Amino acid sequence: MKLFNKYKFSDKNQTLGGTISTTMGILALVCFGYGVYLAFKSDGTAGLQVGSLGLLSFMLASIGTLIGLLSFKEDNKFYTLSRVGSLMCGILSIFMVGVFLMGI
Repeated sequence: MKLFNKYKFSDKNQTLGGTISTTMGILALVCFGYGVYLAFKSDGTAGLQVGSLGLLSFMLASIGTLIGLLSFKEDNKFYTLSRVGSLMCGILSIFMVGVFLMGI
């Protein structure tokens, strides 16, 4: 069964920007999740804490998207984490813009 025997004999590594982008996406998702938790815990009256976590999540996601997209310029590397980080941060950025527009 050759389905699981996919070996890669190469000296390529993941891109640094992809690793940073994926990490920033995970941090943005954690900040957003913690903000939602605080909002539910305080029955929707959390105020400045939730707003600052939302802004932090948006900034992390926006910068992560930019770093992830710029990491495609690195030569002779694997781009899996670049794709994952860019996609995750991009979706989270668009979602956060939607949340901010609903609040206005």
